[in-house]
Amino acid sequence: MILKNILPFTTRNEDPTFDRIPYTIYNQAALRKHAKVTVIVPVYNAEKYVKKTIDSVIVQTIGFSQITLILVDDGSTDKSRHILRKYTKLYPNIVAVLLDENTGTPAYPRNLGMHLSNSTYVTFLDGDDWLDHDGIRQLHSVMEEAGTDYAVGKTIQVDGKKEKLIGRYESCKVRKSVSPYEIPHIFYHLGPTARMMRTSFIRKHQFRFPEMKYAEDKRFFIDILTHVGEISTTTAPVYYINRYAENQSLTKQTDIIEKMDTNITVLKYVLDKGLPPEQEKMIVNRLVEFDSITRLFNRKHFVNSENQQAYFSKFEEVLSIFSSYNRPYTLEETIKKPLNKEYFSLLVNREYDRVVALAEWATTNGDSSQEKRDGLPYNVARLSDGTTIPIEVPVQAEVVEERKSGKDVIMEVELTGHRIPDIQAVELQNREFIEDLFIVADAVEQTGHLVTLTFTKETLAFLEKGKYILSLRYDDYESVMVAKESERKYELEGKGLTPVLYQTNKGNLSLKVM
Repeated sequence: MILKNILPFTTRNEDPTFDRIPYTIYNQAALRKHAKVTVIVPVYNAEKYVKKTIDSVIVQTIGFSQITLILVDDGSTDKSRHILRKYTKLYPNIVAVLLDENTGTPAYPRNLGMHLSNSTYVTFLDGDDWLDHDGIRQLHSVMEEAGTDYAVGKTIQVDGKKEKLIGRYESCKVRKSVSPYEIPHIFYHLGPTARMMRTSFIRKHQFRFPEMKYAEDKRFFIDILTHVGEISTTTAPVYYINRYAENQSLTKQTDIIEKMDTNITVLKYVLDKGLPPEQEKMIVNRLVEFDSITRLFNRKHFVNSENQQAYFSKFEEVLSIFSSYNRPYTLEETIKKPLNKEYFSLLVNREYDRVVALAEWATTNGDSSQEKRDGLPYNVARLSDGTTIPIEVPVQAEVVEERKSGKDVIMEVELTGHRIPDIQAVELQNREFIEDLFIVADAVEQTGHLVTLTFTKETLAFLEKGKYILSLRYDDYESVMVAKESERKYELEGKGLTPVLYQTNKGNLSLKVM
């Protein structure tokens, strides 16, 4: 059935927001049936990818009959609408909503999808991305088991050359019913990917994406996380972001200065929320250190810009806004990464020529040397202006003793740096398949600066044939690779596949299974 502007659960008088733009609904009857999960997909000129997007929902292991798929087309001018209409003829639980005009932001389509949904949970999917076949079941299971209003899993970014894990802190371990503030970088990844929310929670607080060209999802999920109380996380892969070269998303088309304007809007919004200072600091850290330093200055677009003064002016605006709020902490306290501390110091003191030189060094892998000062390691950057900047090395790990003990291999590793963490496990990342990340906690024993790694055939028996990046995990999701001076290899003897510990070309300890 095709209906024009029929809203099943509220009247226009109750919420006139969604009368602003006329639209047509295909398969409106599906909105009257309760589903376990609604998948909301904003679509705009996505004819090249939207079939893969839709098909990834149809094949979900939870069963497509448990899902309502709402596709909201934002005035596409290509063949997207034709494709959506064809799918509605094939599947009664696929709903196509065709807006009469383009809104210029995915916010309105997502909000309309939430408004129309009739399910226990909602999740989002962009019209050029796709879901892992088991993604919805994984999120649904953790939501049901934990009883939380929010869950998040693994997001993987795909381009023509490689896959990249996004927001690893969200999906590095299984967590059930924890405060989001227990995850230090939880506010760093605030896109709509790989997350599921309880519909009643969203409606209770009347959460909506603000209609902004950029950062609408950032503000929306800041609202979610500051209200939710407890969340759950899973290590399961859920969502794949399409970053193929030919896919020119709205984000890629947005000018960096325009992005900063919206980031500044979000910063003001957060400072006006009146959050407890320690909670606010976590969000401000993301908006200043990540958005206003890393993304603004530690990028080639800044180095190559003909108007670098515009970048400096935006950062000065950030400083001015923050100082006007008279907070009980300083911005300097929120900057955590050593390189960003150097940027911040130079920016505050308006040493702009050195900011440019540091950015040139950082974005081109410039000349540097390792030095110890007062017994602590630094990476000394040699800038093009002839000056140097010593950058703190938080932690280093190096094999100082290695031996075979029976069939086992033992590595004594020394930690040095400005902060010696508690090592939680050996982390093994498959070099070919980014989804395959393994944690071996039984291999680690630590006494102060010394970590003993004991590798046995039994503890590594679960590994499949392949090569693995080996590192030491700490603080749940941080990791450090282990330097190994010796070229000696060690085979773990026994039946089946053989794990081999060896030195890489870059001089690090690594593992392969043959």
